[in-house]
Amino acid sequence: MIDVTMLKNIREDNDLKQNQMADILHVKRSAYSLWELGINIIPLQKLITFADYFNYSLDYTLGLTKNKDSDHIIKGLDLKVLGENLRKIRLEHNLTQKEMAKILNVEQACITKYEKGNICISTSNLYKYSKKFKIPIAKLCGKVKSENKELQEINN
Repeated sequence: MIDVTMLKNIREDNDLKQNQMADILHVKRSAYSLWELGINIIPLQKLITFADYFNYSLDYTLGLTKNKDSDHIIKGLDLKVLGENLRKIRLEHNLTQKEMAKILNVEQACITKYEKGNICISTSNLYKYSKKFKIPIAKLCGKVKSENKELQEINN
C-alpha cells in the first residue's frame, strides 16, 4: 500500500500549506488534499513533480525507503525510458504481456502502451511492479544516476 503520509510530512516539513503545494503541482487544493488523505492516488507525473521539487527520490516520497538520496536524481520523467525498463524487467522474468496485464489487473493493450511509452503507468500499478520485482521506483523510472551494474542493465 502506498504511504500517502509522506506527502503531508514532506510538505509540512518544508512549511508549505496545501494551497501552496497545489499551486506548485498546478492542481486545485481539493485534488491535492485528496492525495494526502489517500482518497485518490497522486498521478505519477504529479508525484515526480512533487519529488523533484524537494529533490527527493520517488521511493522516499512514497515511504519505501528512509533514504532521501538527492545526490543521484534525474529530474523529470521520460516515458520511453520508463517503458523500456518495464519491458526489460518483464522479459527478464519470462512473463508475457498477457501475464503482466493479469498481475496489474489491466488490459494487455495497456501493457503494450506502457512499454512503448505511449501512456504513463498509474502510480498504483508502478508501485505493484516495484514491489513484485523488488526494484526501486526511481530505478524503474530511470531517475537515478549510478555506476551500479544493476541500474546499467535496466537502463541500457
